[in-house]
This record gives sequence, C-alpha cells and structure tokens, in this order.
Amino acid sequence: MRDRHWKQICHEVQRSFDHTSPEFTLERIVALGLEQHADKISEISGAASKELSIEQSLEGIAMTWEETSLDIAPYKDKGHHRLRGTEEVFQALEDNQVTLSTMKVSRFVRAFEKEVDHWERCLSLVLEVIEVILTVQRQWMYLENIFLGEDIRKQLPRESTEFDDINSSWKTIMNRLNKDNNALRGTHHPGLPEKLSEMNNKLEEIQKSLDMYLETKRQIFPRFYFLSNDDLLEILGQSRHPEAVQPHLKKCFDNIKSLRMGKVGTSSAKSEASGMFSAEGEFVEFSHPVLLEGPVEAWLCDVERTMRWTLKDSLKNCRLALKKMTGKRDKWVKDWPGQMLITASQIQWTADVTKSLITGKERADKSALKSLKKKQVSMLHRYSDAIRGNLSKILRLKIVALVTVEVHDRDVIDKLAKTGCNDVNAFDWLCQLRLYWEKEVDDCIIRQTNTHFQYSYEYLGNSGRLVITPLTDRCYMTLTTALHLHRGGSPKGPAGTGKTETVKDLGKAMGMYVIVVNCSDGMDFKSMGRMYSGLAQTGAWGCFDEFNRINIEVLSVVAQQILSILSALSAGATSFIFEGREIRLVWSCGIFITMNPGYAGRTELPDNLKSMFRPISMVVPDSTLIAEITLFGEGFNNCKLLAKKVFTLYSLAVQQLSKQDHYDFGLRALTSLLRYAGKKRRVCPDVADEEILLMSMKDMNIAKLASVDLPLFNGIIQDLFPAVETPTIDYGKLRETIEAELRQACLQVTPFTLTKVIQLYETKNSRHSTMIVGKTGSGKTVTWRTLQSTLTTMHRKGEPGFNLVRECPLNPKAVSLGELYGEYDLSTNEWTDGVLSSLMRGACADEKPDEKWVVFDGPVDTLWIESMNSVMDDNKVLTLINGERISMPEQVSLLFECEDLSQASPATVSRCGMVYNDFSDLGWKPYVQSWMDKRQKVEVDYLKRLFDKYTEKTIAFKRRSCKELVAITELNGVSSLCRLYDSLATPDNGVNPSDSDHYGRMVELWFIFSLIWSICASVDEGGRKTIDNFLREMEGTFPNKVGHEDTHSAVTLSQ
Repeated sequence: MRDRHWKQICHEVQRSFDHTSPEFTLERIVALGLEQHADKISEISGAASKELSIEQSLEGIAMTWEETSLDIAPYKDKGHHRLRGTEEVFQALEDNQVTLSTMKVSRFVRAFEKEVDHWERCLSLVLEVIEVILTVQRQWMYLENIFLGEDIRKQLPRESTEFDDINSSWKTIMNRLNKDNNALRGTHHPGLPEKLSEMNNKLEEIQKSLDMYLETKRQIFPRFYFLSNDDLLEILGQSRHPEAVQPHLKKCFDNIKSLRMGKVGTSSAKSEASGMFSAEGEFVEFSHPVLLEGPVEAWLCDVERTMRWTLKDSLKNCRLALKKMTGKRDKWVKDWPGQMLITASQIQWTADVTKSLITGKERADKSALKSLKKKQVSMLHRYSDAIRGNLSKILRLKIVALVTVEVHDRDVIDKLAKTGCNDVNAFDWLCQLRLYWEKEVDDCIIRQTNTHFQYSYEYLGNSGRLVITPLTDRCYMTLTTALHLHRGGSPKGPAGTGKTETVKDLGKAMGMYVIVVNCSDGMDFKSMGRMYSGLAQTGAWGCFDEFNRINIEVLSVVAQQILSILSALSAGATSFIFEGREIRLVWSCGIFITMNPGYAGRTELPDNLKSMFRPISMVVPDSTLIAEITLFGEGFNNCKLLAKKVFTLYSLAVQQLSKQDHYDFGLRALTSLLRYAGKKRRVCPDVADEEILLMSMKDMNIAKLASVDLPLFNGIIQDLFPAVETPTIDYGKLRETIEAELRQACLQVTPFTLTKVIQLYETKNSRHSTMIVGKTGSGKTVTWRTLQSTLTTMHRKGEPGFNLVRECPLNPKAVSLGELYGEYDLSTNEWTDGVLSSLMRGACADEKPDEKWVVFDGPVDTLWIESMNSVMDDNKVLTLINGERISMPEQVSLLFECEDLSQASPATVSRCGMVYNDFSDLGWKPYVQSWMDKRQKVEVDYLKRLFDKYTEKTIAFKRRSCKELVAITELNGVSSLCRLYDSLATPDNGVNPSDSDHYGRMVELWFIFSLIWSICASVDEGGRKTIDNFLREMEGTFPNKVGHEDTHSAVTLSQ
C-alpha cells in the first residue's frame, strides 16, 4: 500500500496516525478502533492490489521498450541501411497497446492516467513511424534501382534531383537508426515523423511522374502495354544500345525473335536493322533498313511499320511469282516466307474457285469445279512427296502449314461440287473465309458472309496452322460476325476442343497479332485495364483463356472496361475515354474469352458481361478429319484408313479401360501422337506407315497405363493392326548408360526401372510438360534423376543429340500462390517476384543449349496449377498478373512429380504427357536386394530364404484376413522390417557369425520379431491374434495359442 492509500484510511476513520512510526502497533490499531471500519479498509486494500498490478504492467512496458531494438542491416555497398524483420516489434506494440487499452477501462487507473496516456502516445508514434519507414523504404528501394540508370536520369532530370535529395535524407535517417537502434529512442527523434511523411509524399509524386512517363512511352508504342513495368524500364534504360533490346523483341511482336543489326556505313556509330528472324530461324529482309537511333519507342514504331510494309510488298511479289510458276510450286515454296506462301495461295485459291463458279454458271457446266479439284489433288500429292523427302527444318514447316490449309481448300471445292454450287453468291461459298487482292485499295481483304476485314501484316513466322474442319469453319463464321457487330467472341467447352487454337488460327489467317493471356484468380482490374488499353491502341486481338477463373469482383469492373471499348468501336470513334484518360482506338482490335464451364474454381459470368460476347459451344472436335489431315501433313499414305484406326483406338480406350484420373484420350493426346509419329517417320523412312503408327501408339500410351489396363490396350492394338509386327527400337547406348547410372547410384537394375526411364525419355521428346504419377515408393524421383544423369553422361561422352540437363526443383505447395507466381502489395502497389516466376525467367533467358527441367515435386491441384495452363499447352507462355509474359523456349521443359491427379481438372491432364509408375510392377524386392547387398554373404543366404518363406505370404495374409487401422504400403512395411532388423540383429543380441551352431536360428528369430513389429504391427487387436496364429503355423516350432487373450504371444514367439 502506498501513502495515498493510508491517507484515504485516515480520512475514512477520521483519525490521524503515522503508519511508518514504530508506535503503530496492534495496540494502537485497536485503540484507534480501525476494526469498526474493516469493510472500507478492505476495499482500499483491494484497490491498492489492483493499482499495484497496473504499476507493475507499466514498469514491464518501460522495461520492454528499453530493450526492444530495430533490426537494421546494410543494404548493397554504398553506406545505405535498411530496416529488416519487424514482426517482433509489431508484436510487442500490439501486446502493449492491448494492455494499455485494458488499463484505461479499469476504475483503478486514476492514479496512473498521465503515465498511461504518455505510453499510449509513445507507442502510437513508434507504430506510425515504423510503418512510414517501411513504406518509404519500399518506394525508395524500387526507385533506387530505376534511378541508377543514366538514361532514365537524363529523361527525368527533375525527378532524379528530387530523388537524390530524398536519397541523402534517407541515408542520414537510417545511419542514425543504425548507431542507436533502440525502437523507442530511434522513432522519437525530433521532426522525424514530419520528415518521413514529407519524403513519402515526394516519393509518391516521383512514382506518379514515373508512371506518367511510362504511360507516355506506352502511348507512343502501345505494344509496351503488354510488358510489365520492370521489363519496360529495362528496355528504356537501353535506348542507346539497340543490341540490348533484342531479348525483349519477342515480348512486343508475335514472332520476331531478333533483328539483323549492323552499323550504318563503315565509320558510323549508328546502327540499323536490315531484317527480322523468327523463332524458327526464318529470315525476312526489310524492304528498306530501319535506323535504330533516338528513343527506343520511336525506332520500335519504325520497326513495326517496316515489318508491315515489307510483308505487304512481299505478298504482292509472292502472288505475282505464284501466277508465273503455277506448275513449279516446289521452287516457289523455297523462295518466299511461309506466311506469304499461305496468304498468296489462299488469294489464288479464292480467285480460282470464283472463276470456276462463274464459268460453271455461264456455261451451265459442273466440270469446272471438278477439274479444279483434280488440279488441287495433284498439287497436294507433289507436296506430300516433298514432305517424305529430306527437307530442312524451315522448309518442312512451310510445306506442312501450306498443306494443312490446302487440304481444307480441296475439301471446300469437293463440298461445292457435291452440292452443285455454281453461283458466287451462294451461301456455301460466302460462308468460307476468302482472301482477295483488291486492286482499288491495293490491299488484301478478307471476306466471310457479309463481313470484311483488312489483312494486318503482323509477321507470324512459321508457327504452323490449325487443321480446319467444318466445326472450325462454323466457329470462324461466328467470330467474324461477332467482330463485325462490335462484340467479343466466347468459345466455351471442355478441355482439348480447340477453343484457343481456333481464335489464334483465325488471327493467323488475317495476319493479326494475337495475345493469349492465361487468366487466374490473382488477376486484378488494373492489370486487365492495362491489357485492354494496349489492345485498343495496337489493334491486336486478346484471347483471355479460362476467363471465368477471375474473381467476380474483378469481372464486374472488367465488364465496364470492355464495354467502353466495344461502345467506342460501335460509334466508329478514333479515340475514346478509357479509365479517365483519352486514348486512340484502332478498329481492328478484338476481345475473345474462352471458358471451361463446370470445372472446379470457375465463376459464373455476370449477365452484363455475357451480353458483350457471342457464345460458341465447342464440344466434340472432328477428330477423324483432324487425324487424317495431320497424317497427310506428316507425309503418310492411306491417311483415311490410318486416321480411322487412331480414332478407333482412342474411342475404345475411353470406353474399355479403367477410369483413372491421369488418363486422357482427347484431341491433345491424339495430335501429340500424330506429331510423334511424324518425327518417327522421318527417323525411320524405310519402315512401313502402319508399323510407324503402331510403334507411336505404344510409345505414347503404354507409359501412362496402369498394369490392369495393359493387356486390354494391347488387345485393342492387336485387333486394329492384326498382321503388323511392332518393330523394336534399339536403345543400345541409352540403355547401357541408364544401367551404368543405376549401378553408380547403388540401385537395382530392374526391367521396370529401365522401361520407365526410357518411357520418360520418349514422353519428354513429344511433350514439353510431363507428369510422373505414382504412389510413394514407386520410383518416381529415381526415374527422372536417372534420366537426367544419363543424358548428361551421354552429352559428356560426345554422343550427338544429347545435352546437359540442369534441374530446378521446387515444392509448389510449400508456398502460397502469391509466393509462387509473384504478387502486388496492394497498399504500396509494389511487385514481389515469386519462386516459380523467378526460376522460369532465369531458365528461359538462358540461351545455352543445355536442357532446363523445372521440377514440381508436390501435390497437383487446381488452385496452383491452372495458372500454368498457357505454359503447358502450345502457347508456352507464363502470364503473370503484373503483365509480364515469359515465353518458354525449346530447351526448357516442365516435369511434375505427384501421387495422383484426383484434384486436377481435365484441362490440366490433357496438356501433359504421362508416365505412370505402378507400384505393383516394382514391388518391394529391389529395395530388399539393395539392403542385402550391404550385408555379409553368410547372412544374406539366410535372409534370402527367410524373405522368400515369410514376407510375401504374410503381406498377402494381412491384406486378405486382417484390418489395418492406418493402412501402410508394402514397401513401408518392408523398409521398417529391414531397419528394425538392422537395429536388433547385433552380436550383443546373439547374432554372431562366429557362432555357427546358433547363428542361423538367431537370424531367423530376430527376423520374425522384426517382421511382427513392422509389417504386422499396423493391424487391429483382432488382427494381431489372427496373424499370430498364422505365423505360428508357418514357423512350426511354437504351438498355436488359440484363444490366448494377450498379444504377448507375438513377443513370446520371437523370443
């Protein structure tokens, strides 16, 4: 009790006394009559206890802030410091503020009101200052990296000067905090909050100026809208070094990988670009060189204009050349870029069919179309013969794409002839996508039904064309009508029906730049807005894959963004207000969305958004026709019959094989099989077509089949190809190296492991995304690690066709989605890179021929893997929510290692090659063999006998007659048996090889003991009695203890 409490007592009893005096005794207390005021004194005493508690809490708070320090660490090497982990400080602040709030509501706080208020103000200031420090620090660290570049400093001189002032002040503040890092004293420096607030405001202004600066650059060259801020800043920082901009070109153009650059004249330091290279290696020379001088956005605009002029000139000349060389198409194909070949041949085909229809009408003669078809068929045969020959990679790509389109042209002529069409205004002809060269406008015009479009002259390289079926034609017609009506297009349907590819191929037919964006639930309206602004200003098409994965809150804003663009298109405006800013509008822009309705993690689109898109339902693709045309393009004969067999195989597989999560026999699997068969055909030109196809069917499917389905699948193949023997492929050197690598790793060389490694090798050759599926202990990691070391060893031996393999493993479920793909801090708008985005960027930027495998070792579910869909399919682009698009080159591939695919959608399964490691094919014996290889020979002889005698029978009996509370795998039980035996079978426990009389018996007893407490230990109480009797019968020495109540029998037996 304090003095104030004694004064209260004196006041209450109306007597005065000195409680510190030696005379204040019990006698004095009685004399004062204090016992008559016992209740009041007790109340004052209770209040004193409560006040003591408050006093002690305040002392504790004071002690805490005497000891709490800020974690200040050096930043880079320029004398700068930064504030690190603040979790403990924030935790202490939160705890103490809660304590002070509790005190304030207490009726005993009156004596400490001033002190409590003081601490409340202090801690509030500490919190405020630390939060502002972190905000300033985030902005400073981001801007500091930007203002390091000389080019940016020159282009933003005022902001650079302001930043230098802030930089100097920041350095002073952080150095002071570094010298005295006490959290309380450091944050209470006079004028610090005001200074930090001022710096924060200035940094925000600099950030706004920077954003405005980037916006002006984007408005000059609108393709910059498709790049993240970081990429754009990197490009702008290299204005004077055009060579350094080369790696970013593929992010700004559909298929310009690089430019051919050189110096202007001999003595000039200026650079110029004389032509462009595609990703496939095709080179197109510019009609005139482009001077790469001045701001980067200005000369990139020149590159874009020159690209279009060059392709337009090229198309004119290519058309004229085709007219002159109608009979010598093989030379014509070699002389011109692939894109121009297809466009010119389509213009020529439209002219030929139009002429035939007019002739047919004038003469009432139906033979004009038939003779045109004959001409088309003989031309296709010449192409097919060329495909079978030895062609260069680029020439093959050109001819295959050309054949794919020309086969469709043949089918259209056939259809027109069969329906007796002889009028250019007949709907059967008008509904086709037709290309004309119109002399009045001196340009290529595309027409379909009542719509018309100008050819866009975006350089597309030789990226291949889609097989066009009647379903594709109908889809094209709906999409072109949607564009004509200033609407978007919305193909919807299950995975692998060609939604995205159809939009992309229509874009290719029109020479459009099509940007595919893989939508995810992390997308926000800002990044989507930037994308739409870019589409409106470039006139490109945006295809937003799996649009219904975006959150409903974002979709409602997106609806308004799309509406403003479509309304401006309807009004025929050349500029419009988009998100408060006036931007120009290029009328060729288009917005398309694709959806998988009914899949997990999908949102129902709001009605106001649905009304802007024309829906197209794509359910069942024309698989037989696609197979036939693809086989023809790969140089096969008798394509109709072979296509029927491929389609029958996949139809029967769906109907008859067991239903497994990792099975997919859809369109993607079918086209992968046909492309693989084409590769095989080129490698083995002397082998018959049926044998090639049979071999490919086995290679592409057996790897993913469960052991129960293998006989059925082989039976189906046998029925389809009754008289065909499967040729065996000689994997001689590869097989030898795999065996050597397995031995080096002290692993057993089993037929199962060898087969799985070779299957993974084959699957990886045909698909860039592969999944190894199987239960724990089925050898998944061993499979890919063995293949990796095998390929690396063969490369080091100098074997052709093999490269070094570098792996980048990660566990996708060990981090959050934001940590995996990267995320924005919404309060500061700062981008934090993700683990995967960082790994992918590094692997994709490395242009060495080494193979890079990004290995995902962990469960696969829709939450994280759906954002990978555009990387796993033919687009091979990872779209991040900051607008960055990472293109995946040939040498990078994805490998997933998981137990099952029960949580994956068909969209994911269809995009990957599968290798299924069935544990029942591997079993536990290789593990035991490796374990016994480390033991003495005399012991191994006994152990082999014991394993043969007991293990298989015990496992089978347990599975048949016992119930496990927690099921364990066979391998788990056997590995426990081996480890338990290791720890028990020691000389101290009687297992001594020198004691030859008892050695065998002791090994057996300890083996049985280990067997009981490993494989048999997981059964329930009743199962223990059952299995005990089973083991006694099998062992034969110990009598049965039927009805024994205790499970000690097991222990007794093994003793």
